[in-house]
Amino acid sequence: MRPELVKDETRRPAAPVTDFWFAQVDLRLSKIEALVERLERQIWGLVYAAGGILLIEGLRALAGL
Repeated sequence: MRPELVKDETRRPAAPVTDFWFAQVDLRLSKIEALVERLERQIWGLVYAAGGILLIEGLRALAGL
């Protein structure tokens, strides 16, 4: 006897497993991007503060105080 296969047309295809993996990768990348953005803001803050101090010290030197 030969078994016959019956196709079930009502079933939806399963979602690919890679969707979950890509969602996890996207989540981790978004966290890394947020961390890098925060670090970049802190570095620019330090650069502006150092520039401000340098400007003030330069003006003090020019004024002779």
